[in-house]
Amino acid sequence: MYWLEISVQTDGEGAEAVAEVLRPFAYQESVVLEQRGDETNLDPDALEPGVMVKIYVPEDDDSPALRRRVAEVLYHLGRLYPLPEPTFRELQDADWANAWKEHYRPFRLGRRLRIRPTWLAHEPDDDARPDDVTLVLDPGMAFGTGLHPTTQSCLRALEDLVAPGMTVLDAGTGSGILAIAAARLGATSVAAFDTDALAVRATLDNAAQNGVAERLRVWRGELDSVRAEAGPGPWDIVVANILAPVIIGLLGEQGLLDTVAPDGQLILSGIIDEQGPDVEAALAAAGGQVRRIITAGDWVTYVAGHRQG
Repeated sequence: MYWLEISVQTDGEGAEAVAEVLRPFAYQESVVLEQRGDETNLDPDALEPGVMVKIYVPEDDDSPALRRRVAEVLYHLGRLYPLPEPTFRELQDADWANAWKEHYRPFRLGRRLRIRPTWLAHEPDDDARPDDVTLVLDPGMAFGTGLHPTTQSCLRALEDLVAPGMTVLDAGTGSGILAIAAARLGATSVAAFDTDALAVRATLDNAAQNGVAERLRVWRGELDSVRAEAGPGPWDIVVANILAPVIIGLLGEQGLLDTVAPDGQLILSGIIDEQGPDVEAALAAAGGQVRRIITAGDWVTYVAGHRQG
């Protein structure tokens, strides 16, 4: 029996979009992201030149029709974001078992955050530093591996803002990487929510893997679900790495800013720079103000809070 490996070379900005369109074709919907950038470079764009997105398909599911469909969806995505043609490779069972792990290695974000794959969690790490805060994640999950510029910006903001004893809310948690980072950085209580059941399960699994399950609660649903279960807050830090239209909706009718403590911080990301003015307008209408702007390529992240005075 062989496994069909389908791979596409892209960068950190395009990786998650490619992963999402490939996910339905993949075995157990597992998408692999291999980071091949310079892990010692702290520039937000340093990881972007080398990200390989891969999926694996069992022999029984392989067919010329499947390959055509994969090529078609990537062609349409490529009209929005330039992509090379996919590579198809047949691997025998023994090769497949390790093929998706061979290039992935730990990498650093910010000053102290370090991301390691699960299968290296207990191996010696020669590049680790005494004050590192390590996040152990399965990079076979498409979203929340730390490769996308907006995720990196949020992690850097959390590293700057989280202090021991704080409370944090993560809106649209995905793999839970931001919620887990907050807990590992010292937050006493972290709440998270997502509308995707797979994301909720992934967050719970990753929280257990990182030893923070007792400090992290996660719900499936919208912001109202968290309010009903965990109370209205407020939280010291609220982070939302989603999409600009969703953030605008959260700031409007759903009252996201109300969940932030009077002197707290609101991190808003997942925003293309041309969408920034619309998000800023929604924030101002809700009674907030921007305190800091983090840019990474074409993406912008806002650190905001309640308007003072």
